[in-house]
Amino acid sequence: MWLTAATAAQLPDLTGMRLAAAVHLDIKAAVFLEAFAEAGAEVAVTPVNPVTTRADVAAYVNSRMRVFDAADAGVPPVEACLDWSPTHTLEMGADLTAAAVARGYGRLAAAIEVTRSGIARLRGLDLPHPVFDLDRVPLKNNVHNRYAVGISTWQAFMSRTNLTLHGSVVVVVGYGEVGSGLARAAASLGARVLVAEESAERRLIAEYEGYETGTLAVLAARADVLVTATGRERVISESVLALLTSECFVLNAGHCANEIALDVLGPGTEVLPHVTSHRPFAGEILLLSGGHLVNLAAGDGDSLNSFDLTSALMLCAVGWASSGAAGHAPGVHPLPPEAWAPSIENY
Repeated sequence: MWLTAATAAQLPDLTGMRLAAAVHLDIKAAVFLEAFAEAGAEVAVTPVNPVTTRADVAAYVNSRMRVFDAADAGVPPVEACLDWSPTHTLEMGADLTAAAVARGYGRLAAAIEVTRSGIARLRGLDLPHPVFDLDRVPLKNNVHNRYAVGISTWQAFMSRTNLTLHGSVVVVVGYGEVGSGLARAAASLGARVLVAEESAERRLIAEYEGYETGTLAVLAARADVLVTATGRERVISESVLALLTSECFVLNAGHCANEIALDVLGPGTEVLPHVTSHRPFAGEILLLSGGHLVNLAAGDGDSLNSFDLTSALMLCAVGWASSGAAGHAPGVHPLPPEAWAPSIENY
């Protein structure tokens, strides 16, 4: 992760910053978290999902900084992180900011949000501090979202099922940047790709890129593999699950497992590691990684070199926020170019 290393070397002195990070705690996270600590920040971490947390990485990070997790008896990790009195946050999913709003915690100078799901979650909240949207940075949006996630998702699918996508009908739900990357990668691996998208504009884009489109209610019954990447709760609803043919695989490439109506599926029976069989209706539904983010929960996440750019962007954003966020009003803001330009200059 040479770009991360080059960007870390240019971080300003972060002494005095108390950075709370709510992130997927895999090996790549250890690299950028350690860089913040080496720049002088005090760092506390709460994993955003125990299913995507590597125990060895958590133990290593906890030896260098503070990790709040479910083992902290009596206090939810997010609340424990706020009790630690952070001045800044770096988040994947807005857990800390949402909790700060609920609590009335007013000590945060700024937050950096990395995901589209997190930004959507903050809509309508009375934010007490500025939140800067890293997901909309063109480099994050058009490189990481559009390319890296699709590749790592199908790598995880193939390694866990021992199947390729050749001859399979893959229905991609949602045609944002992640959805388009899922479609492109699946097609390159031999799948016939259909795109379920509510937006007429994005359906047109998908059609220009060669995919058949329609509504989820129409396309679900044709799926051999159904993958969601919308950030919307229960988009794979009970009515959608009831349409699926027997032995259809269902997986989630979005941030939260709540994109799938897991309560309808029930607990299931493990048939392979990370693959469970469910029979809420007449046929069988095969769920990957319990509906959690499949590339991290059932695989190794994005490749080191592709995530290198996103990691460098996070370093730039936090370094900039240490002083550049001053004077911004509470609410969600675009991350200004001066906050992320150094990462591409290093590239």
